[in-house]
Amino acid sequence: MRQGGHRWPPAFPCTPGGSRGTRLGSYPPGIRSARMRAREIVLLVLVAFLLVLKVAPGAEKREESYANFKTFVTVLEQVKRNYVVPVDDSKLFYGAFKGMLAELDPYSQFMTREDVEQLEVDTEGEFGGLGIEITVDQNRILTVITPLEDTPAMKAGVLPGDRIVEIEGHNTYNMTLMDAVKRLRGKPGTKVTIAVVHQLTGKRETLTITRDIIKVKSVRAARMVDPGAKVAYVRINNFQRTTVDELTQAVKKLLADGMQALVLDLRRNPGGLLDSAVGVADLFIEKGIIVSTKGRSPDTSHQFDAQKEGTFPNFPLAVLVSNFSASGSEIVAGAIQDHHRGIIVGQRSYGKASVQSILSLEGGCKLRLTTARYYTPAGRLIHREIDAKENEPWGIHPDLEVKMTMEDELGLSEHFRDERVSESSNGAKPPKPEVQPPLEEGEIRPDVRKEGEKKEFVDTALVRAVDALKAIMVVQKR
Repeated sequence: MRQGGHRWPPAFPCTPGGSRGTRLGSYPPGIRSARMRAREIVLLVLVAFLLVLKVAPGAEKREESYANFKTFVTVLEQVKRNYVVPVDDSKLFYGAFKGMLAELDPYSQFMTREDVEQLEVDTEGEFGGLGIEITVDQNRILTVITPLEDTPAMKAGVLPGDRIVEIEGHNTYNMTLMDAVKRLRGKPGTKVTIAVVHQLTGKRETLTITRDIIKVKSVRAARMVDPGAKVAYVRINNFQRTTVDELTQAVKKLLADGMQALVLDLRRNPGGLLDSAVGVADLFIEKGIIVSTKGRSPDTSHQFDAQKEGTFPNFPLAVLVSNFSASGSEIVAGAIQDHHRGIIVGQRSYGKASVQSILSLEGGCKLRLTTARYYTPAGRLIHREIDAKENEPWGIHPDLEVKMTMEDELGLSEHFRDERVSESSNGAKPPKPEVQPPLEEGEIRPDVRKEGEKKEFVDTALVRAVDALKAIMVVQKR
């Protein structure tokens, strides 16, 4: 509706055609008085208040909403009248919108037109990054879920669970994920300096890392881990478009070599494409639900089912997970566990499994809003809320728990690195099996290291998984 030739209600800050810093409304500059602008802002907030009242159930909730809106209007008026310098209306509203979304979870965000344009550039164009999956923890601290293998971050020494406390001198406390990603990304070949506090040692370290195009090999280290028992091993680093094909080729080759059982390693796998994760689970499951999504709106409820075609033979299967297995890896592990297709070995997974929808707003702004969560076939919630307690249901619990010490985590990082070096060396043989003969009761494995040599890494979780699979094969042969 228009009154007196001017737009009413006042234009939203993202109104098409407006420039950065444009004030609410469309009055010619210099004509509107501060009082008129304040009045329009208050009226706009009241319009929003009426809309909220329509969806607020019950008189008590409506009273609470009214009180909150009254406080909001009062704060807005005080800032407009009394702040030491004049403040642009859009800056206040943008701050309110971003703060509102930040209170929900780390993944819900208000995106300005500039944010949307940058996201489109990042999606469609070529950009450089560090190769890390990050989140914001319950204390609003920027945290590394895991560095991807063979990327600048991993080569620089970034480890799972590290806290990024500074980016280019900017403190990251209360920094949104989008702001952090914008600061970490850049042109390939440029450098970015970050300060991290290593979770495993508690030490702070400043790292200057050169950005690069991130290309990660999804499926790695396929080999016979116990040649005598014909137990094979394969690791999935993340879920890409090629993951299903890569895994299919690797497993077919292992089967041709006589594989009788498989260890699927999803440790430190931060997720990736949903379709790829569903496709990987589908290779092991003949029928039934793989994962479902549920939200408040019926439009957010979806179900992904397994198809018999292309399913691997029903060989014994163990899946390795860790505290840093997230998202897609939790979908795969949860589906295999609920269908009793294999055993889960390791530690409780990370608990990151929410669905974000992109909602378009007037004038080119967008809302990235969490609208649903992922559930396993048995209906178990995977996602961990930001204030969730340890005894609450979230993540994937292993059937066979294997705890990791600080030394184990560091050893695993070095082991994965050595595997990559071995794979990239022309003609190099695959790493020797980590599985060593079991000890008799009371026997101590001799330390055959030479002076100055590091202690040989033993992947305890893998050893336990192989032992469990060998026990299953013995029972099946009876």
